Amino acid sequence: MDIGIDLGKRKSYVVMEEGGEVVKEGYTETSKEGFEEFFGGVVHANVIVEASSSTNRVAALLEGHNLTVANPMKVKVIAQSVKKTDKIDAHTLLDLYKKDYLPESWLPDRKTRDLRDLCRNRDFLVRQRTAVKNRIRYLMYIEGVEFGGFNRHTVSELKKYPMMDTLACQLASLNRQIRETDRQISSEVAHDPYAQILHTVPGIGEYSALAISSEIGEISRFENAPALSAYAGLVPRIRQSGNREWKGRIIKGNTYLKTILVECVQVHIRLCPCSFIASAYRRIRMKRGHNKAKIAAARRLLELIYYMLKRNEGYRTND
Repeated sequence: MDIGIDLGKRKSYVVMEEGGEVVKEGYTETSKEGFEEFFGGVVHANVIVEASSSTNRVAALLEGHNLTVANPMKVKVIAQSVKKTDKIDAHTLLDLYKKDYLPESWLPDRKTRDLRDLCRNRDFLVRQRTAVKNRIRYLMYIEGVEFGGFNRHTVSELKKYPMMDTLACQLASLNRQIRETDRQISSEVAHDPYAQILHTVPGIGEYSALAISSEIGEISRFENAPALSAYAGLVPRIRQSGNREWKGRIIKGNTYLKTILVECVQVHIRLCPCSFIASAYRRIRMKRGHNKAKIAAARRLLELIYYMLKRNEGYRTND
């Protein structure tokens, strides 16, 4: 049984085919119950969907089926149509799949998705804590009170001031959640071979190692180091006409992975000023400034990571 689904947040259009003949098609709710009812007892089928922001949710809803995720940009190029409807899109996915023309996107397994969520949740908590700290600093400034760092004594003193009690409780709660998340991450790193390799690189801590590992997924899906750099959005957009070539801004890529790498490489440069990555950063900074130099250094760090994971080797100080 082959099933093509044009996903919607609340309703999705589903086309079910068997032996090349349409068995059933129509709208159903985008929920586990909705799909199960529409599928009518089919427990294992080839399900084709387009990649979207709700892909991970749908992967959980359709667990047990053979899920294939199509690259929406490439599908659009292959199957351009003046008339675009949910029904046409669902049929198009099935037609491309049957003809083996479907441009696929990689779908991480459930374990990898859970690790991504764990690391991204920590990032969210840290940003929330920073927002609370900034609010506290601002209110203390308005009150005309000199405020030092956020230690136990200064945080306990906050309760003496109006509006500070709630913020102090929020800060304490966020600190507890971050500590608990860090314990979970440390436990996961002990069982993740990629994260253990990455943790040997100066500047990459346990959180960053697990985050980079989960965002990359299986290293074998990348043909070479430049392909991985493009995935992370660390390469410039290139336009060429005749013998002329223009390099524009860096492409979007995986923004979360890019941010982590840029943060890690700046720590690496401080810890290892003699590494080839630090040398490249200083050389580029003199010519093109700090911002472009740190992106270039992050790309070199990611290329190093590619070869480390490919060869299953830890960081060597003479590299």
